[in-house]
Amino acid sequence: MKTLMMAGSALLALSAAAWADGDMGNAVGQIVRVTGGESSFDATFAEGGAYSDTRGVAGSWSLDEQLCISIETEAGTQENCGPWNPDLAIGESWTTTGWSDDGSAITVEILAAE
Repeated sequence: MKTLMMAGSALLALSAAAWADGDMGNAVGQIVRVTGGESSFDATFAEGGAYSDTRGVAGSWSLDEQLCISIETEAGTQENCGPWNPDLAIGESWTTTGWSDDGSAITVEILAAE
């Protein structure tokens, strides 16, 4: 679950910068499903850099060399960054270990918004 939370945070951070570069155009306005092990959540990246997901996490995203997701917690701002695949199309998925400290894999899938 910790890896999934970190992945969600990382995806959040990546989204804001990515939109600035146009590299998040494949995800903005769509549903991004993140799966790690038996857990999953759906994330949404908005044009203005806003991030939210089905776990109730909300914050902002940015994309430069990596996707970074920032959320405000009681302990302050938490930022996680990791790789993003700008070539991923709706209906496709991608597996990466770039979001975890322990090498755990997550799968990222882009779904068409309802």
